[in-house]
Amino acid sequence: MVLKMAQPIKRGGIYWLRKKVPDDLRSILDKREEKFSLRTRDPAEAKILFAKALAEIEERWGRLRQGVRSLSHKEAVAMAGEIYRRMVAEEEDNPSKNISDLLLDQYAFGSAKVTHLGSNKEGSVNMMERLMEKRQSRISDRIDKFLIDEGSRLDAAGRAALQKHAEQAILKARERTFKMSQGDYSPDPAAATFPAYQSPANAAALPPPSGPTLTTAIEAWVKEKTREDGDWVDSSAGQNELWARRFMELVGDKPLKDCAKVDARAFKEALMSLPPNYMQKEGFKGLSFKKAVEKARTAKVESMSDSNVNKVLGFVRAFWNWSEGQYDDIPSNPFRGMNLRVKAKARDERFPFSMPQLQKIFDAPLFTGCQSPKSWLEAGDHIPVDQGIYWVPLIGLYTGARAGEIIQLLADDIKEEGGILHFNITDDGEEQNVKTDSSIRMIPVHPVLKKLGFEKFVAVQRKKGARLFPDFPKAADGYYSTAYSPRFNRFLKKIGVKTDKHTFHSFRHSFEDGCKNSRIPLEFINALQGHSDGGMAARYGSGVVLLRLLNEEMEKLHYEGMDFSRMFAARGLSA
Repeated sequence: MVLKMAQPIKRGGIYWLRKKVPDDLRSILDKREEKFSLRTRDPAEAKILFAKALAEIEERWGRLRQGVRSLSHKEAVAMAGEIYRRMVAEEEDNPSKNISDLLLDQYAFGSAKVTHLGSNKEGSVNMMERLMEKRQSRISDRIDKFLIDEGSRLDAAGRAALQKHAEQAILKARERTFKMSQGDYSPDPAAATFPAYQSPANAAALPPPSGPTLTTAIEAWVKEKTREDGDWVDSSAGQNELWARRFMELVGDKPLKDCAKVDARAFKEALMSLPPNYMQKEGFKGLSFKKAVEKARTAKVESMSDSNVNKVLGFVRAFWNWSEGQYDDIPSNPFRGMNLRVKAKARDERFPFSMPQLQKIFDAPLFTGCQSPKSWLEAGDHIPVDQGIYWVPLIGLYTGARAGEIIQLLADDIKEEGGILHFNITDDGEEQNVKTDSSIRMIPVHPVLKKLGFEKFVAVQRKKGARLFPDFPKAADGYYSTAYSPRFNRFLKKIGVKTDKHTFHSFRHSFEDGCKNSRIPLEFINALQGHSDGGMAARYGSGVVLLRLLNEEMEKLHYEGMDFSRMFAARGLSA
């Protein structure tokens, strides 16, 4: 077999280089391919330029694979000086006369002031904040590009030191180029203040890292855990791997033996700065984890909850626990003891909806008449009974199931056994998961759901495909509820129900209260909600017998004080 050698490609008469980025470097380079013009039409010259550029790429990738390193103070200043020299060189021939970037840099260092014109001072302040965020992002991008071009990867402390000195160097560079734009090309005293910079490309080759790197270990961990008989379902695999790789993105692909408490602390602090569901937030969409953290630290955003921070720390702690059992000379788990203290009990973290709040929810246009499936927050004549937006809250109210458990349902998970229609909450499907083993359960369909036409909805969905709610996609983190939760929270805000303590999970608490107020015994409430109750099977058996008993209790459930007449009337039903 003859192997085809890489060659320059021709586009519009110009030769280009294209080379796929290896899998282990994609998160570092934040791209899948190296692609740039060789700026020649001559095929012979193109081959020479291609070979040279390809060798430089491979050499740079090799340096990136050597892992992260620290910086001395002198090295950080030398790197900042090189950034200074390159900025000045970029504009030496035709310096820009645009002074706005210089003024922003001077403002950041306190050598320029802002005068607010007009009466809208708050608007001016907000505009300046946005401009400063963009400035910070551009500086970070310039530093990242410099490091990638050099094939250098720094630890958190080294990156922070370079950021500090580079910001000062960039201010000096802008002052220098502004002088040049005014015709002042006199000798540059600022350039002489920086130490000489030695590129890694010209330095002696570093020895390969000893011991397994984070990349190697994470890949082995995921491979073992996702075997056919492994511990993870698809969604948990996605979550575990995603956050382990985000940790690696933050601290660099260093050998496990070089990871320390400072790295775990840096990751914890990064999580604490991020907003909840940050990938869905405006301004954060499409950003890498590292970029999102940088943005969050300079923007005014709501931080994710302490319990969510602990949840993520648990994913990476699990990776370290596994690594300790697999490899020699691995330091003790740096994530041990890192959890934030969450004082509130689970019930205290989210409140049940009050009766007035539930009344507002089910009197809203979504249930009594909205404009269209897309304009479901505004009053109109349409009832979206063929959409998940209509059924998911109702199912939450009358099952106490979690949002993820509901949205992941398949049409065939609505079963009938012994004449009893019920939800089969399970992890049997390829993309299904449950919180615990006891979460696998049967929940009879409440009479109110039947009255509203739930059986007809299920029959239609069976003909369309496998999932009961295909209008809700699975998010990148492996959970269906991730994309739905912000949408439901917007709905609660629109109708004046949203508070810090009220989310979709409040239905679960409302269901529990409703069951208690309907005099349903606690052991049946536990069975319906998926709480562990080891004595249920012994006392009542399983299958049809247990389902019949659960159905008898479910039929007792009512919400005293609730008036569903408007919702029923919108469907042409009597209350």
